[in-house]
Amino acid sequence: MITDSAGEFETYPVGDSRCEYTINDEVCGAVDGQGTYRYNLNENRDLYSELERSNLYAYLNHDFDNGMEGFGEFSWYNSDTNTIRHPSSRSSAVAKFRMAGDAYYNPLGPCTSPNRLPESVIGTGVSCDGLQLELDNYRFTQVPRIVDVSGDTYRLLAGLRGEVGTWFWEGAYTWSRADREDITRNRVSNQLMTEALNDTTSAGFNPFAPTTGSNIERALVDVVRKNEQELSMIDFKMSSSEVFDLPAGSVGMVVGFEYRDESFIDDRDPRLDGTIQFTDVSGNTFPYISDVANSSPTADSSGDRQVTSLYTELQIPVLSNLDVQLAARYEDFSDVGSTTVSKVAFGYRPFEPLLIRGSWSEAFRAPNLVTINEAQVARSNTRNDFGCLVVDPDETVLDCSYGMQRTAAGSKSLRPETSDNYSIGLVFEPVEGLTITYDKWSIEKSDTIGLFGEENHIALDLLRRLSAGTSNCAAVATNPAVVRDTDIPTDSLPLFAAAGLCPFGEVARVDDNYTNLDKRTVEGTDIGIYYDLETELGDFGFRYVGTFMDKYEQEADGQAAELVAAQAAGTLPASVPVVGFASLIGQNGNPERKDTVRASWSKGDWAVRMTGLRYGDFVQLLSNGQVFPIPEMTTFNLSDDYNFNMIGDIDSRIRLGMNNVQDERAPLADDSFGYFADQHRDLGRYYYVDLRFRLL
Repeated sequence: MITDSAGEFETYPVGDSRCEYTINDEVCGAVDGQGTYRYNLNENRDLYSELERSNLYAYLNHDFDNGMEGFGEFSWYNSDTNTIRHPSSRSSAVAKFRMAGDAYYNPLGPCTSPNRLPESVIGTGVSCDGLQLELDNYRFTQVPRIVDVSGDTYRLLAGLRGEVGTWFWEGAYTWSRADREDITRNRVSNQLMTEALNDTTSAGFNPFAPTTGSNIERALVDVVRKNEQELSMIDFKMSSSEVFDLPAGSVGMVVGFEYRDESFIDDRDPRLDGTIQFTDVSGNTFPYISDVANSSPTADSSGDRQVTSLYTELQIPVLSNLDVQLAARYEDFSDVGSTTVSKVAFGYRPFEPLLIRGSWSEAFRAPNLVTINEAQVARSNTRNDFGCLVVDPDETVLDCSYGMQRTAAGSKSLRPETSDNYSIGLVFEPVEGLTITYDKWSIEKSDTIGLFGEENHIALDLLRRLSAGTSNCAAVATNPAVVRDTDIPTDSLPLFAAAGLCPFGEVARVDDNYTNLDKRTVEGTDIGIYYDLETELGDFGFRYVGTFMDKYEQEADGQAAELVAAQAAGTLPASVPVVGFASLIGQNGNPERKDTVRASWSKGDWAVRMTGLRYGDFVQLLSNGQVFPIPEMTTFNLSDDYNFNMIGDIDSRIRLGMNNVQDERAPLADDSFGYFADQHRDLGRYYYVDLRFRLL
């Protein structure tokens, strides 16, 4: 920003919608306080990528003379996508770009500079040596970012199967690999841009130029990321439906063995992984800042694990109308230890139309290779500083919502998630073609892998500072995960004293690693109605599935329990949100209800289907603690199929479809593109044609 007699104003190219008045033929300005001007991120960016994909697969089976069968599979999948994204900007969590006083395009440059603004604009008394400028919230609107992603996935399987007595056996080797290359074009190098901004010749970067002629090309780079995932597996299993006999029937059994070798490589661009390092004017460098504007530094990472599995299953006919299933599985991981889980299930039919079913099972989910082996990463986010808001709630002196970094690294101390799953239900078939299902289920998960959260860490830091007061500011025990700057504005010191807090600076970063959280409980009810009817007019079908969430709770323990208790006691202000604990139902994409319906008709070569999907309403918890309601959304899809033979006996099918028939728009949310993308779609009504062939 620069100053004239009217106050501070920002400068933009002539023709920019943010311009309030013209300064000269190339530059215009917007007076601070006369309105909020933000770049329209959706002016030229894609909602979904342009996609081209190819899929090739082959199967091979051969019967040997000794009764064994050999089988094999090969598949290859290729995809290429192209996406246009909004132009880059400089991250708000790192130091801003600075333009030297003698830079060629500095409007407050030397008096001899052809680009110096006239005294009627900048006033008299501005040094003829030029003044240093700072670019704040600048976006490089000259070029959009263009993202090209290409990927290949290969899968190869070879195996044998056969039988010995009443036992069937099968063994196979499987190998698969996925490669991805992500190239983002028109990214801005911090190092090259710093050089271009401070160039004393006309070849420098002109931040005030129109879309063309700014010389931004000299600072543009391609940023490349390469990923590789590989899996090798050997498995063998044996099964028999007649292991031994009971009065109610024969007992079936399956036993098996697996050995898996999993690995991944994540190769980041040299300007992101620290190979090419940039140091800003504040001395920040890798691993807290990268050489790519608005991209967080990320080191290369890789990892592998070996897993050995043993499993068995029994199908036991206890009575003529009661079947029981028993199963167990043991897995030994080379990096996170071993675990054993089991399952018990039953099906009981007291009379013919009614089946009562139930199960209890244990399950586990091992932490993925990335969360264990990822090197340190830093991500820039804008967050509320709750301590700052306690000191200056009206933000008259301090800015309490600003950019800060979240730093994290993989943790080899992570344990697998474990869960106990329960279900009990009914299957009722009162008349031919009609089936009604009703199931109650519960999942109790322990050691849930997740993040404590930046907001919770900042809230905990505030709680510790409130407890310390001002008795000994040299030895305040704060949250060590929150790292703050030492710079404290002098005019804010009276505010700290009035709030009863020792002075502190802005949050520079929050160390928030993945960890095992406490128990999470999810309970719900599923209802299904299925009806099929055959008539001379064709076959009709109807399906309805409803999922109703009755409970979704995350228990708080340790630091989380400390926050919850402090807020309940009034020690922590009620305005400070403690998120991710207690009841999560109806929050952030967890609606209490979801309904799916499908109606179909088919006759001969023709078929018509209609499907409907309804997501219930929920609320979005915003970073400032406010609650934003998001209403329900219902969409219907319609399709018409025709089956025919093309060129002889090639089975073919053409489908004409229309999705989102009623042209429903996604509910408004505080998220990318203005809607909650994890739950909703906002494509409106669209049509498609699908043509398939089957070569026999």
